[in-house]
Amino acid sequence: MSRFFFAGVLRFLTGAVGILLLTACAIPYKPTLKMEATFNTIPAKVLVQPLLDASPPDDKQDSTEASFSQTSPGMMEGDLGALVTKALVADFSATGVFQTLHRNQTKPDLILSGTIRRFYGQVSIPSWLHISWMSWAAHAYWTPLQQWEGEVDLELVLATPEGTVLGTYRGQADYSQIEGRDHRYWSMPLYPAHARLNRAFTEAVEQIRDQIFGDREKLLAAIRR
Repeated sequence: MSRFFFAGVLRFLTGAVGILLLTACAIPYKPTLKMEATFNTIPAKVLVQPLLDASPPDDKQDSTEASFSQTSPGMMEGDLGALVTKALVADFSATGVFQTLHRNQTKPDLILSGTIRRFYGQVSIPSWLHISWMSWAAHAYWTPLQQWEGEVDLELVLATPEGTVLGTYRGQADYSQIEGRDHRYWSMPLYPAHARLNRAFTEAVEQIRDQIFGDREKLLAAIRR
């Protein structure tokens, strides 16, 4: 087969993926946690302070024809720090990590604060689809392909109302994978790449929750003083 045939394959594949990326850009991303309920609740009233977003600005770069950032301003319904804080409060409350957890808690036993070190997800056309000579691309199932990359790195701090730090907890999860579209793709309730980023978010927070439970006795001792 001629190189013109493969050039046509290249245009078809990159064009199909480009259309898929543009369509995905219309689906906003919402940070969401999905952890299992716990039977080890820490009986404390916790005041939650908004997380500080210290993630690199490049993680929120605007979309291009070949990629888009899931945490860019145009892809989210507000500030990343506020949305991540809201997700933490909702899931920690739903799964019973603490007795109560509020952003306006009165007379708290503990204060929870934190920093977002990294929180990004990027969907792009795989770099090898840009190669002009790609006879082996004919074996790529002839379906649109996407590359998903992302990382979540969070640090939470528990302190007394007087400001004494009781524990610093950190969770991190990352991923990089190639995914194709199948017949179920658009029947899903959430765009698959967004669901994958939320899984990394959940993995990171689960690490933090395990660390907090590891300090359970120390936290209880501080509350009883």
